[in-house]
Amino acid sequence: MKLILLHGSLQEAVLNKIGSIKKEFDPLSITEISESNPGFSLSSPSLFSKKWLVILENPDIRIVEKAILEKDPDLTILIKFSKSLEKSSAILKKVLESKGEIFNFEESNQTSIFPLLDLLGNKNKRAFLEFEKNYSEFSGQYILTMLAYFLRRMVQRPKTGSDFMRQKIESQKRNFSPENIKDLYKEIIETDFKIKQGVVEEKLGVTLLVRTILN
Repeated sequence: MKLILLHGSLQEAVLNKIGSIKKEFDPLSITEISESNPGFSLSSPSLFSKKWLVILENPDIRIVEKAILEKDPDLTILIKFSKSLEKSSAILKKVLESKGEIFNFEESNQTSIFPLLDLLGNKNKRAFLEFEKNYSEFSGQYILTMLAYFLRRMVQRPKTGSDFMRQKIESQKRNFSPENIKDLYKEIIETDFKIKQGVVEEKLGVTLLVRTILN
């Protein structure tokens, strides 16, 4: 059994991560259980797929303890909280003891993608390495959203922020003509459409987009 815990106030990132995990499963093999339900049953919802996923939303400690007892190697249990858990949380400790994966998406975590945006703005090839790090942390959909923001902030001057940030954006704008920004924005929209239609694999599509921005 594989155990994953997602928590934090940055719910867009949480939902993006859940979306990327869901893609690994047949939709008929996914069960979602909202809030605490002590009487819930862990059984595969599909007769056609061995792999199955159970998503527990804001469960209490009893639900988590019951889920952790499952030994099915084809089962993935994803625990989702709509806020950050305290370090003293019994659930957090239980998942750690069970060697589960833990992802904490805080508002402050949003800044982790800004080094990638800065490298892209400066046309620095190290952006490829930074992209790999970000892709392992966030889904491609979240990165696409931030790439659109990256281009938008070059067109619309930020109303808030330090003088240093404004000067940095002005410097980066010299690397992109207005026509270039327009074409790249169109490229983001087209890449998003192709990924959602299954025409191109998500990581490949976003990787090619990063390459296009650098070139």
